[in-house]
Amino acid sequence: MNSLDWTHRPTDLEFGPAAWQSRLLGGLTAVFVRPVIALLTLIGIVVNRYWPELVQRGRYDIIDGPFRAFRALPGTTVTPIALDDCAAEWIVAPRAQGSDRVIIYFHGSALITLGLNSHRRWASKLSAATGARVLNVGYRLAPQALIEDAIADGVCAYRMVLGSGVDADKVVFAGDSAGGLIATGTALAVRDAGLQVPAGQILLSPLTSSDMNLKYNAMLEHRDVLFPFMAVKYLYDVFATKNGTHPVPEMPTEADLHGLGPTLLQVGNNEMLRNDSFALADALRAAGALAWVQVWDKAMHMFQLSFDVNPDARKAVDEIVDFFEYATTQHQPGEVAS
Repeated sequence: MNSLDWTHRPTDLEFGPAAWQSRLLGGLTAVFVRPVIALLTLIGIVVNRYWPELVQRGRYDIIDGPFRAFRALPGTTVTPIALDDCAAEWIVAPRAQGSDRVIIYFHGSALITLGLNSHRRWASKLSAATGARVLNVGYRLAPQALIEDAIADGVCAYRMVLGSGVDADKVVFAGDSAGGLIATGTALAVRDAGLQVPAGQILLSPLTSSDMNLKYNAMLEHRDVLFPFMAVKYLYDVFATKNGTHPVPEMPTEADLHGLGPTLLQVGNNEMLRNDSFALADALRAAGALAWVQVWDKAMHMFQLSFDVNPDARKAVDEIVDFFEYATTQHQPGEVAS
């Protein structure tokens, strides 16, 4: 569908049936990955009960190291840079060289792990598909940092991009999972700082609410092939609030969302975070912003990263490209939902 048609699209749209590759990936994840996450969560719960200070001193981003094996697409240039308090890198596909459009990307992290390596190949796919330069931001992670610190890193990245001469209406924030939370939080922070907000947001299976009932109810309808419910609750209780010693951070669904650009949300119908996407979309629309939710059949969490082998992921990329074109070329500042 042409990017000009976005304002006439259904605000909620389902894609399916799932390709066999998508079903297979979900099945393999349920068998081999979900039990490992469940076991690690149980170990974390026990350790946190008796030695909470040990859990809070942990460095869980070390898992990002082996992901160096997942290289950027051929021809992509990767240029490391240093922001004020974190690392980042410019990822530029051949067709994006010299582009005046930028995607600032915030990787999924469960708030505590992964990083630039884990999402470098995906960021290079975004650059190749959209023709935009991608700034991959290695924002600070819990437990050493707060969610507010990660958002401050996002604001720093945005100021740097604007300072390089890029127009705000040529910048889109994007992120998956907890990175979607950081992307939205950064958009709100730059608005509150008096800066022009970016052209839009692309959020993939984002964490948007602290309401565990949203996640529990989604789990009752469909079993999440990646996350047990206890894992999500553990991450929030132990790291987002530092075992209740830090105030619950304001989540996007609870914030004043006025003035934000259009937002595309993609999520699988069997994800525990499915209801988070709808909750944020409803809040955005109530604030006068444009929002679209795309629900993908049997798609696992962050399924877009499987684009090398999954045709559903490649279709999702096509939708992202169309939305990016709309947000950066057709969307008019101040345009709101009708």
